[in-house]
Amino acid sequence: MKIIDTHTHLNDVAFEKDVEKVIEKAKEKGVIKVINSADTLASFENIKKLSSLYPEFCYGTYGVHPNEVKGENDLIELEKVIKDKTINLVGVGEIGLDYHYNPSEENKELQKRIFIGQIKIAEKYNLPIVIHSRDADFDTFDIVTKLKVKVPVDLHCYSGSYELAMRYIANGIDIHFGIGGVVTFKNAKRLVEVVEKVPTERLLLETDAPYLAPTPYRGQRNEPSYLKEVIKKFSQIKNIEENELSEMLINNTKRVFKI
Repeated sequence: MKIIDTHTHLNDVAFEKDVEKVIEKAKEKGVIKVINSADTLASFENIKKLSSLYPEFCYGTYGVHPNEVKGENDLIELEKVIKDKTINLVGVGEIGLDYHYNPSEENKELQKRIFIGQIKIAEKYNLPIVIHSRDADFDTFDIVTKLKVKVPVDLHCYSGSYELAMRYIANGIDIHFGIGGVVTFKNAKRLVEVVEKVPTERLLLETDAPYLAPTPYRGQRNEPSYLKEVIKKFSQIKNIEENELSEMLINNTKRVFKI
């Protein structure tokens, strides 16, 4: 069985002492590629290094995370990164909206403005976008659908409802829902419904490592090798054999990220 981790952070400090072993372990468990997501210029430098060391395994996305937005200079830096040909850059992200920490109205407006600006840059370079949306379902949906985003969308670490997912699809957005270890948690009934009812071609597999490790590793550092537990849960929910399902999910990833 082969697996692609569409959203991870092997560039994170949590992996600085043993990233080589983590990658080897992932390969042993069937992981054939990972997409590392950078949300600051500093983390992007680490992703560049990983892409150089593992050019056929580590790919990257870059975008300014909503909690890191500063202003229009963020957009200038994003274009510089996209033009840097020394990295396997396959998308723009993670970008989006984060209202979890009750930002001011002024900060919300800044987040929206930079989110829209980054979407337009992604469209300019024909790159998919990876969206981070936390406690901001309505505004995220409003922006994506009003803009009628023209590139593939990965709504990473999806936590919304089945109904919201289908509203995106009904609006003609080329949207995909990144789902990881949370679906294995006992209280994940809403996410289980999403996996069960949303068409398989709209699903992507991710870890968001080092965060959100699946059961039975919950509470530990997450890593790409643990995706086998997520595939197992997907298989049970969808009633599709694991190897067949993994092939379908890989095809989704290739279609979105062109890898």
